Amino acid sequence: MSSPAKSSVLRAILADDASVRIATALGIPGKTESKRVALTSGRLTTEEIVRRIKELSKLRDEILQVMRQLNLTREATPSMVDQLDYDSELEATKRELEEARNEYQEVQGKIEKIQRQIDESKKKIAALTEISQTGFTTDQLESEARDFRRVLGRLPVKKLDTPQKALQSQFKDQAILAVGNRKQNTVYVLFAAPKDKFSQALQTLLLYDFTPVEIPEHKLDVRSEIQAEEEKAKLLSEELEGLKLQLDDLRRKAEQTLNRSLDEVVDALMLLRGILKLGDGTQASRIYARLEGVVPVEIMNSLTRKGIIELESSS
Repeated sequence: MSSPAKSSVLRAILADDASVRIATALGIPGKTESKRVALTSGRLTTEEIVRRIKELSKLRDEILQVMRQLNLTREATPSMVDQLDYDSELEATKRELEEARNEYQEVQGKIEKIQRQIDESKKKIAALTEISQTGFTTDQLESEARDFRRVLGRLPVKKLDTPQKALQSQFKDQAILAVGNRKQNTVYVLFAAPKDKFSQALQTLLLYDFTPVEIPEHKLDVRSEIQAEEEKAKLLSEELEGLKLQLDDLRRKAEQTLNRSLDEVVDALMLLRGILKLGDGTQASRIYARLEGVVPVEIMNSLTRKGIIELESSS
């Protein structure tokens, strides 16, 4: 067995008095407990004890997994019970574990949904803001002329004359390229052509690095729509902050509940293992000690031979 890392918790079930003294001496003064316990199986068979050890080991691993998923701090402490009321406590612990996981996932799901809505609003605000800066009016952008199609986009400023000439040469007055505001090294353009010529004319534009700009759906005029989306994003952000506070509260409660449950499961698991190793009816000492520094491997190996030893890193 390897030596414990700094700031570890030692749990032990030992029957040998000399080993008990060694184990308790390892702990920090004031943070070490030693209590006499009777290792009684309650007439359980060896097979039943082994089955319970397997079930408790699985439950311990599940609790640890959920604590990692919820990013909870593990703080080991000695449990308050001498023997776990197996059937009722096992089911209660499973319920607590499931409730903690479900409550967290429910709130986390709401947070993720709200965050997506906020991201969508920000994306729409950015798109609408860009539309408002193109230099074209809403009427120009959204004309519903039956025989024409139009598309908004950007062209490199240095290439603007060439596609205009190409369109004029190929399509005469059937293709229109209106020029709007400049944005850095590009300029906004609004292109329109008859439906039967549109695809061909658009391919001509694309040869000159034309970049289409999507016009987001909106019910109001662009500036009013931006204001409406900003207000929506503000309300969603307030809701998000409330959910984050709710999640923090759930995590604090889950941390307390799962730490307590894990301590009880670990201690019950050790008692059952102690019965198998030291014998049913043995009078032993249950030790809890918080350690600092490194314990020599020889000492840990000696204690392991004399009883049940568990080492756990602790915050």
